[in-house]
This record gives sequence, C-alpha cells and structure tokens, in this order.
Amino acid sequence: MQKSQNSLPRTLTRMNSAETNGSIVFLPDFGGNVIYAQPLQKVFSADYSCFGARLAPDMVESLDDLGLIEIAVRFATDIHQSDIPRPIHICGFSFAGLLAFETARHLSTLEPWAGELFILDTRIRPRTLAARFIRNPIQEILYAARYSVRNWRTLLPGREDPLILHRYGQIRMDLGNHGEAHRSIIRQMYAKMAEYTPLPWTGSASVFRAENVQWGYRLDDLGWGQLISGPITLINVPGDHLSMLRTAENAAILADKMRLRLETVQKESVNV
Repeated sequence: MQKSQNSLPRTLTRMNSAETNGSIVFLPDFGGNVIYAQPLQKVFSADYSCFGARLAPDMVESLDDLGLIEIAVRFATDIHQSDIPRPIHICGFSFAGLLAFETARHLSTLEPWAGELFILDTRIRPRTLAARFIRNPIQEILYAARYSVRNWRTLLPGREDPLILHRYGQIRMDLGNHGEAHRSIIRQMYAKMAEYTPLPWTGSASVFRAENVQWGYRLDDLGWGQLISGPITLINVPGDHLSMLRTAENAAILADKMRLRLETVQKESVNV
C-alpha cells in the first residue's frame, strides 16, 4: 500500500519541501544519520526532494540480527512503497556508499531504475588479503606499511584501545569523537561492514573521488568496476576523504558536479 508524503515510513525523513525533479535519498553513516549530506541538501533543496534514510526503532532493537544487506533491503522496500517523487537517486558517502549501493541494487528489483547511484569516496576492497595483493600488489604493500605504522601500538598484545576501531582494509574510527549514545550503533555498523560481501549489479553509478588521496592509493574507480557492470562515471573533487564535504568550498564544488550529473541523467532518460 502506498504511503503519502505526509506519512513517510519510519526509515525516511524529509530534508526539504521541494516536490519536483525527483528525489535524492541520502543513506546513513556509521552513527545512523545523514549529517554529512547537509551542505549538499542546501544546494539541491530548491530543485529536488531530499530525504534522509535512518534506522527505524524496530531496526535498532534488532540491529544485532541484521546484516548490511538486510538493512539496505528494508530501506529499498520502504522507498519503493512510499510515493516520494520519481525518479529516485540514491547517495552515500564513505561507509554510507555501501548502503547506497545495496539500496539501489535492491530498489532496481522492485521498480524500474531511472535514477542514479552517487557514491562519494567509498572504496570497495576484496575481502581476502590474498585477493588484495593479487589485484594491486604495490598498492597493498604501501597500504600495509601505512596501516602498521599507524597502528603498531594497538597491535601489540594488551595494548588495544577500546575507542579505536581499525580493522585491516577498513576506515579508522575514533569513538572518542562520538557521544556514548552513538558508540554502540557505530560499533555494530562497523562490524557489519567487515562481514559484508557485495554482489554484482547491472545498474549505473557516478563515483566521486577525493583528489588528495593518501599514499598507497590511486585515482582509479575505487574498486566499483568489479561490481557494477553498467556505466560508471568517475569524477574527481577537491579535498581529502573528510574535507571534500567538511570544507564549504569543496562541498560547493562537489554539489555543482553532482548537479551536472543529475541534469545529464535526466536528459538521457528523456532521450531513451
């Protein structure tokens, strides 16, 4: 049964009042929120309906039993059953890029996929260490060296820091920068990322890459070419992983480039 826009599912929250040109749905970060999307939402508010996805109360209660894919399936199902303006564009930054990918993949099985998937500086890496070394040996050696230098203290027996989450191949999280109320969810979501095994998708995506990458990385497709068989548009934006959105100037450039992609996708859909 369809829900009105005044009665959204518990997993969606409205971020603006526009009801034209389709919708942009931002997927939640480790803490379950979409604060990172605020500088982008301000730019798109006049032309697109903007929504934030969030963990509904029942999902929080059963979070231990939900995998990343199951969370995305819930988001996709609720988006599909809502009547938010079409086409629907899905967007995620960093960890939220994984949720965005899975949400778009499952949404495309529920209704015709006419929007775009926006992945903002999310790197998808092979699960096994051997696969990583086979795929990019030099890059992996450099990453391993950097990981060891940065974490050698906590790698020693008995020296683990309970506030630092940093598994090999994953982003480093300092729980000390987050309130105690959010730490449990962050820990759970971080663990789900480690357990996540993505499946391929035939859709399309725009991958935005931070230009100021740390040594050991290349400006490639961030690994998405091995999963997405449809067109992938690669777009570089100024800043590093954090400053690409936290710095106002960088966020404005990112928003402009996203707007151009949205306009292009819209024109392409009309010409099909």
